[in-house]
Amino acid sequence: MAATLNSNVKEKILNNTLDLLKTTSFEDISLAKIAAVSKISKGTLYYYYNNKEDILFDIIDLYLSNLAEDLIVWVENKDKDTSIHRLFKYVLERSTEDTCGNLRLYLIGTCVSKNSNLREKYIERYIYFKNTLKDKIIERLPKSDGEYLAWLLLTVMDGILIQRQLNNPEFDSNDFICKTVSLMTK
Repeated sequence: MAATLNSNVKEKILNNTLDLLKTTSFEDISLAKIAAVSKISKGTLYYYYNNKEDILFDIIDLYLSNLAEDLIVWVENKDKDTSIHRLFKYVLERSTEDTCGNLRLYLIGTCVSKNSNLREKYIERYIYFKNTLKDKIIERLPKSDGEYLAWLLLTVMDGILIQRQLNNPEFDSNDFICKTVSLMTK
């Protein structure tokens, strides 16, 4: 009989992988290393994860889920100005922070180049986040094309992330976000 899944073990695996990623690239981290720093056997690790990409997906999924939850909490705070321009600014600033930036880019590359199962899961997460954005946009701009504006925000968000990860000296993300918000809310 198989043992029941223990969320504490999964959480320990994810947290220890995140700690490893502070000093080591994802490509250079082995499942054996993740098991060792998590103080579990490789067999236990394989019970929870078949490969590194599944661990990476759970890390990114947790990040994107938290991003969506934070957005909902932010827009439902009656003490804040959550008007449409502030909503756009919040999404662009919050979603392009450096937290997990390199991992998101690595995951996107993996999804595009070699892992169709991972791609499907990542697209599902994107659609969930897009729908959350769309609903909040339509609440503020009932006559707008919320679907388009949500996809536009996601596309801009990813573009800003890429430029930040490249450390492009020609790109001022704060100025870009301000100008984008200004254009989107006219």
